[in-house]
Amino acid sequence: MEFNRKRSLRPEIKFIIIFLILITAFYLIYYYTLNYFSFLKTDIASTLGFTLSILGIKAVVQGEDVLLSGFSLSIVEECTAIFASLIYVSCVLAYPANLKSKLMGIGFGLPVIQVVNLARLVVLALTGLYYPGIFEFVHTYIWQSIFIIFVIGVWLVWLERIAK
Repeated sequence: MEFNRKRSLRPEIKFIIIFLILITAFYLIYYYTLNYFSFLKTDIASTLGFTLSILGIKAVVQGEDVLLSGFSLSIVEECTAIFASLIYVSCVLAYPANLKSKLMGIGFGLPVIQVVNLARLVVLALTGLYYPGIFEFVHTYIWQSIFIIFVIGVWLVWLERIAK
């Protein structure tokens, strides 16, 4: 006896497949249009310099570099939170929610991710200025972990508050 039963993918597997397709597409688009996004590094550097000056710390911005007394930060691609943003947007778009919820999730999540990224850069600048011996550890291990957890947290908040 032969059954003619359609097999559908489990929702989790479908989410993962859609997520992987989206993140790959977004990364390729970003990679091949990188020149159009070069302003991000200088804008982040300027915003960081401005924020530090509000906090009373003398910072000189030269393009992508933020110079402090005895310490400098160079803003590179990873400092722009573009990759975290692409991951977040891919997660939101891959989740089976309506378009309004997805747009609200993107509108909510991207600014929050950028604000936390700025806070991360301020903490790193202060760490480099006052505790240069632990800068690499804080930059590489502490903030990378916190930022990954934070992006997941923002997505989970969106799932709980908006998508359901």
